[in-house]
Amino acid sequence: MRNEKNEDDSENRKRIYDYIKKNPGAHLRMITRELEMGMGATQHHLDILERSGKVKSRRINIYRHYYAVEVLDAEHNILAFLRQETAMDILTYLMEHPGSTQSDIINFKGFSAPTISWHMTRLEEAGLVSSTREGRTIRYTITNMHNITAALKTYHPNVWDKMLSRFADLFLQMSSGTKNEGSS
Repeated sequence: MRNEKNEDDSENRKRIYDYIKKNPGAHLRMITRELEMGMGATQHHLDILERSGKVKSRRINIYRHYYAVEVLDAEHNILAFLRQETAMDILTYLMEHPGSTQSDIINFKGFSAPTISWHMTRLEEAGLVSSTREGRTIRYTITNMHNITAALKTYHPNVWDKMLSRFADLFLQMSSGTKNEGSS
């Protein structure tokens, strides 16, 4: 009986570890929900994985995010925010539309001004976004495009592929528009 419990524990720990490797920056509730495990059991296994040196964690805002030890510390903030749908949407929007205003982002997301302001403040505090004031208008840009694109390519290939596809479509539209203008 004891051996069966150890095998179950080992299998659950392996499932959690594999999930974290594939989803760096995941937090406890996300892991629990995705793996359909109990909260207490998940916490127990995460503690063991962390003490054994296989994973590390970092508190960012209200959540503790988990990473395989191979993930660089510099990527922690980026990956934690890319695990949040709204933050990821805003970051990818800013990649495609640098210098966007709060109004632009409000129109894109369809959220209220205070909600977008809250998200932008968090992204700025994390060092992922910077703002510049032009009179009463604030414009937002990504602070380190290279790090965010690298994280998207590595850990969110579907998002990266969608962005590349939109860029390719835009490029084709622009090049065909240029050809049409030149041939008339």
